[in-house]
Amino acid sequence: MMSYTEEFSVKSYETDHKGNFKPFAFMNHAQEMAGTHALSLGFGYDQLIESGNVWVLSRVHVKFLKMPVWREELSMTTWHKGADRLFGFRDFKVIDKKGEDVILATSSWLVINHLSRRVQRIESVLGDEMKGALSEDAIKEPAQRLSTPSNALFAGKRVVCLSDIDINMHTNNARYVEWAMDVISPKIGYNMVVKELLINFNNESLPSDEIDLYVSYDPEIFVEGKRGDSSIFQLKIISA
Repeated sequence: MMSYTEEFSVKSYETDHKGNFKPFAFMNHAQEMAGTHALSLGFGYDQLIESGNVWVLSRVHVKFLKMPVWREELSMTTWHKGADRLFGFRDFKVIDKKGEDVILATSSWLVINHLSRRVQRIESVLGDEMKGALSEDAIKEPAQRLSTPSNALFAGKRVVCLSDIDINMHTNNARYVEWAMDVISPKIGYNMVVKELLINFNNESLPSDEIDLYVSYDPEIFVEGKRGDSSIFQLKIISA
């Protein structure tokens, strides 16, 4: 199937104090749907792990055109757009019951060796097997590489726990979104409505790693997680 669609209603545990759909909840749906669709096309987790490789999410750009709310019924579709050397590209679109777009997203993925953790060229792993690409864009430009503002200040620390770790044996991407939201000043976060979310996943983190979190509020909200001098993730929020 060239694209894959799931219908769901927004659960209470996927919402914030206002009943709005949390960004990390979108990330959870996206990663699960990406895996299901890739599996149906012949290059999902089960197929890649046979050669000792796995997909990992590298960059994401999400646009929330209208923030879904508790109990709202949604239809979410994903498709892949092919690959360019190291990156595989996948887009997402969420529509409401009226058929109107509410969330658009594009993502860039890497293939890494499960043991060495080194990035692999996609064609060296999949050859010509990455079929079923659609030349359709939810967001035309690939998710961009982010630069941390020089005015970012230390705002807290997280220790990676076992519950943060996923089947790829590292901190799950959605966790970083939760960490970033938690470290934003409550005075700002309480009334914030996320319009766009841009994320770079730069390095893995593992159980017991201590991640220092840095925040900037000018010109946009920006959060970076670092382990020593290594950037683990960067996240930019454009809000209303």
